[in-house]
Amino acid sequence: MKTPALRQQGFALLELTAALLIAALLAAWGAASLADRAHDAAAQGAAIWMASLRQAVQGYVERHAPALRQAAHPGDLQDQGYAQWASPSVQELKAAGLLSAGFPEYGMRGMRARIQLLRGEDCPQASCRIEALIYSSRPLARRPAEPFSEQMVAQWLLAARGWGGAVSPRQPDRVAGAAFSFPNPLLPDAAALPAGTVAMALTAEQLGQMDYLRVGDERDPMLQGRASVQGDVSTQGSLQAEGYVRIGARHYARTACDTEGAVAREYFGGLLVCRNLAWASAGGSGGGGFSLNTVSGCGASMLNPVTGDCSCPVGYQPVRIADSGAASGADGRTRGYLCVG
Repeated sequence: MKTPALRQQGFALLELTAALLIAALLAAWGAASLADRAHDAAAQGAAIWMASLRQAVQGYVERHAPALRQAAHPGDLQDQGYAQWASPSVQELKAAGLLSAGFPEYGMRGMRARIQLLRGEDCPQASCRIEALIYSSRPLARRPAEPFSEQMVAQWLLAARGWGGAVSPRQPDRVAGAAFSFPNPLLPDAAALPAGTVAMALTAEQLGQMDYLRVGDERDPMLQGRASVQGDVSTQGSLQAEGYVRIGARHYARTACDTEGAVAREYFGGLLVCRNLAWASAGGSGGGGFSLNTVSGCGASMLNPVTGDCSCPVGYQPVRIADSGAASGADGRTRGYLCVG
């Protein structure tokens, strides 16, 4: 029969064993949790890295859109620094200034990114639509022996904020995300991307601004809405308008101007043309004329259409050409003047 002291020692040993077991479990759980956080952070960093690359590819497509529409051979953009126009590399985008010089060429754990441009069947017509897919060179995985990690793919998609997609084992024939879906493989003679491959796309909708007028554009964009330009508009040909031409600038005749041949509106009159660095009437309307009455003064019917009141424009002098009535009469005396320059 065991003494109370031996029983107490037995209970103490059991308690110590349980405490050690709990501590070991907590340590293992903490290490696993820390490892999961590290994997999640790596996946999020990979998404940010690819988002920057996606922005550079957008700049590449917008910069070379006319040439990309017309390209018939892989090396058609070699003079621009791209060995294959449909698959620009990170190094080539950095050399073109579309990525900063310090941009890392590798993502998470040495992962590379592949770029594939895809054109519609209507190319090289003006309606040609260009799209692009940027995808990982291998599936996202925590260990080399693991095919891919669903947890890391989920974290990557979360960090991509709707711009990302992946190859799912449930739909291996598509590279799909919230905003795009491409066939897998991307090209008829290419290998299919494995499940767990992550990607970001530039779709025709996202590249819609290419439909609008561009510097050096050879197409007729046929703009369907209003167009506003903050600066000057220059053309080497004629300017044609089916509607009205409105001129906002206003000046007085005979005042100085600084752009020979410029056209402006005359205050209370017609058009002015800058000739010999002075505004001159475009229609030969001169300085106009007006009348004054000793009783009614400057009535509405007596105004000078050029100035809007009973006066001559700058540079013109009033010359009396009419005088009627009596100053003492009920209707007063009216004098008419012609403005002569």
